[in-house]
Amino acid sequence: MFATLPFASIVVLAGSAAAPAENQSPTDDAWGNLRIQYYGERELTIADSAAFTLEAPSNTPDPTATALTVRFGGADIGHIRQLRVFIDNNPSPVASTFDFAEGARVAEIGMRVRVDRWTSIRAIAETTDGQLQMHSTWVNAAGGCSAAPSPAAGGALGEIRFHNTPDGRSLQIAIRHPNNSGFQIDPLSGNPIPPHYVSHIRFSSNGHAIMDVDAGISLSENPTLRIASDSALPAPLSVEVTDSHDAHFNANWHGAVSAGETISDAAVTPR
Repeated sequence: MFATLPFASIVVLAGSAAAPAENQSPTDDAWGNLRIQYYGERELTIADSAAFTLEAPSNTPDPTATALTVRFGGADIGHIRQLRVFIDNNPSPVASTFDFAEGARVAEIGMRVRVDRWTSIRAIAETTDGQLQMHSTWVNAAGGCSAAPSPAAGGALGEIRFHNTPDGRSLQIAIRHPNNSGFQIDPLSGNPIPPHYVSHIRFSSNGHAIMDVDAGISLSENPTLRIASDSALPAPLSVEVTDSHDAHFNANWHGAVSAGETISDAAVTPR
């Protein structure tokens, strides 16, 4: 069952062999400040890859939508309380914070993020017994947070689409939303585009929360989030999205009937 999800072993960060070592800091020492802000003097260890891994390209082909994947080791699945993903040198360095319900069996998380410049990306997992573990990698990028939005495409604001694997163990959620960072310029008017982004996502099943995600401007335009378990995901699965304008969007996934992309019971609550 997926319904009580502790976040298992956490993130495998796979960087290139030529990347700097994990204990190096960016030149502006951003991580030193972030570490104190979020974890104080708590002990934080470098995680073994058997616990979790984080994968990211050392040279991203698209700094506005760089793919990150966190995979959790089998022994740790169901024993993770929280995962934070940091992009040290982004204007908003906390890309996402994932809080997992007790027993939630999350085996993998995938997302697309903006990367503003050469930076460490790191994943910090807090286990249910209070231990902190980290993996990190370096990514070379430029301009991911200030790049102009894509030309308007079809679909309504807040539309949520699901794409599952046939076995029902993996589900991708795609949200139609500009996720404007506040650092972009309208190419037609030349004016700054105000920030407007997905701020919170909740996953629940039969009224029980599974995972809460605090997000922000470091998620890509039209955010996607993929979750996978070591068993079939619970159905129906409800997804509730809130954005920075206090608009609310929700949809329900009714289980793996086929490997197709569907919209199910989608609804939008205007501001």
